[in-house]
Amino acid sequence: MLALSLPALAALGGDVTSVHQDQAQMKGTLKSTQATSYTLHEIKGAAGTVVREYASPDGEVFAVTWQGPAIPNLQQILGSYFQTFSEAAQAQRAAHRGRGALYVQQPGLVVESTGHARTYSGRAYDPGKLPQGVTANDIR
Repeated sequence: MLALSLPALAALGGDVTSVHQDQAQMKGTLKSTQATSYTLHEIKGAAGTVVREYASPDGEVFAVTWQGPAIPNLQQILGSYFQTFSEAAQAQRAAHRGRGALYVQQPGLVVESTGHARTYSGRAYDPGKLPQGVTANDIR
């Protein structure tokens, strides 16, 4: 059995030690900023898309956001949450004929995504993993 080896990425729910691998994958620059209850790792990709990864003090990525001319690889940045997102998104798209913004709210996962013609943005987070003092409004 053949298996592809994918790099470990700092995906939602993953470990922050792999942020540099995300930076390399996106061919981007990395800027990290310490806030009171989390560290924000901002990667600006070569194509102009910006991905922000929010990491708790214990090093777990509890939220990701994106903005730019293209949607990043959601399977990469959502990690183990991707399957839940994918199933919910397919159901929503079928119900709304694939139009408009996408809003997924499942136990343990919230994803908001919008955009068109080279202007995309979104965010994904696990409400149960937000550090004390951090709210959904802090994730931008």
